[in-house]
Amino acid sequence: MIAQKAFDRIFHSSLIVLAAIYCIGMRMHLMDIDSAQYALISKEMFLSGNYLQVHCAGADYLDKPPLLFWISCLSFEIFGIHDWAFRLPSVLVLAFGIYSVYRYAKIYYPENTAKLASLIMASTCAAYLMTHDVRTDTMLTGWVMFSIWQLAEFNNNQKFKNIFFAAIGIGLAMLTKGPIGLIIPVTAFSFEFIYKREWRKFFRWQYLVALLIIALMLAPMSYGLYQQFDLHPEKEVYSMKGPSGLRFFYWTQSFGRITGESYWNNNPDPFFLFHSFLWSFLPWTVFFLPSIYSEVKAKIKNFKSPSTEAISVGGFILVLLFFSRSKYQLPHYTFCIHPLAAVITAKYLGQRFFSEQNLNSFRITYRVHVFVMSAILILCFILIYFVFPAGLIQYLIFFSALVAFIYFNVSKKNDLVRKTIFVTLIPCFVLTFMLNTHFYPTLFSYQSGSNAGKDLGAIQKDGKQLMIFAAPYNFSLEFYSNAKILFYNNSFNCKLQLMNKNTYVLVDSANLAYVKSMKPGARILKKYPDFSVTQLSPQFLDPNTRAKAIQWVNLVGY
Repeated sequence: MIAQKAFDRIFHSSLIVLAAIYCIGMRMHLMDIDSAQYALISKEMFLSGNYLQVHCAGADYLDKPPLLFWISCLSFEIFGIHDWAFRLPSVLVLAFGIYSVYRYAKIYYPENTAKLASLIMASTCAAYLMTHDVRTDTMLTGWVMFSIWQLAEFNNNQKFKNIFFAAIGIGLAMLTKGPIGLIIPVTAFSFEFIYKREWRKFFRWQYLVALLIIALMLAPMSYGLYQQFDLHPEKEVYSMKGPSGLRFFYWTQSFGRITGESYWNNNPDPFFLFHSFLWSFLPWTVFFLPSIYSEVKAKIKNFKSPSTEAISVGGFILVLLFFSRSKYQLPHYTFCIHPLAAVITAKYLGQRFFSEQNLNSFRITYRVHVFVMSAILILCFILIYFVFPAGLIQYLIFFSALVAFIYFNVSKKNDLVRKTIFVTLIPCFVLTFMLNTHFYPTLFSYQSGSNAGKDLGAIQKDGKQLMIFAAPYNFSLEFYSNAKILFYNNSFNCKLQLMNKNTYVLVDSANLAYVKSMKPGARILKKYPDFSVTQLSPQFLDPNTRAKAIQWVNLVGY
């Protein structure tokens, strides 16, 4: 077995490496659509000073609660309006959630298992994505795990401070993404109480205080929703005439996707979220599958005399089933239950690492795991050699990592813990490093919105405005630019507007000659390749056919 000091060094050094890689990614361009849209909403809220009513590009916005925008405004106030300043608060909350994973697991399992759980969560694909493609799920994951930790503490010691902090966590989670912030912890602990037949725990007076705290926290948002929508039945948002902001937030947005009341419907297959979870939980997926099987099997076997916690397994499975009932699903919907999966996986690995149980079956699992990790390294090589050819430094780092991966896999000098962790994390480190330092920076050169917006932000000190004519609009364009943006597809109105010399025009190549003919002296300031970077296709990824997948956007000035 590994010495405690050696395990602690591996644990702390791995977290430091992950933190460094994630910090590099915080300075990348904001990705259209969601991340850039939320940053734009935060920017508009910050500049207007209207914090109770939410708008996007000047229009009423009803989709998400305001906490992400509020905290981003605070970050803008401190650091200025930057993409990394938008990401920073969410990433800090996620880091707090990872710490909460450790504190929660420590209540029920040995110290090393708790550390392993937090390391697993910190190194998942989901954690990586949440640090640079910031959506509401980043904060939701942190606040939900914090509330579960505090509820577990309260469940054990009944200290009022823990139910108080749990209520704060739930309130913040609901202000981040709605009722799901309450549903997840309630579902997890309800399963625990039912499984252990602890019926009295359903009826504690402290819950009433917690509900009061949550209600007080939601009051400002509820008042803003009532002012913005319920008092204005003439408004139309998302094809809904006279929507109630309160009903939308407390019911339609979450439960309406199951009952069919919500207009969002992308007809997902029944297992969409499960197979989305399988890739988003990499590089630990191979270990998770026997972990969840073992956990469910143990819970059934010990049903008459339960001993260990059932919060993590019950919360994960029941919430996943609840999400899967939705008629509209996206891969990131499961991110908020990844911490529970991390605890389940850490328990399974901890039993093999620190007590050496069932090592024979683990060896088979380990071989499959090595195969998957090898595939990740191959993917990384394809990205830096074929998709976007890299430089000498990237190749040196990659091949150094490859040598280390082979060494830890074949060397008999390394114990099981060291071997498994390094064989898992080396591909994780090298892939995320290449993504943040090479792949995504190159990919974002094809996101015309952020590139044009940054150029306009640099030259736009003369109060000029931007007119978009037959060209794609991106939220990133408006976030990075301070321009007043006008939309014209009518050529007569467009020609009238061009009489104003303080106007830039963003136009696609098909309409470039037409726009230039409207105004003598027009010239192309810059051309931008444009491709939807969230919808990568084989045609785009292949350098030989990439030119066919992109279109060009032109910035025209006078």
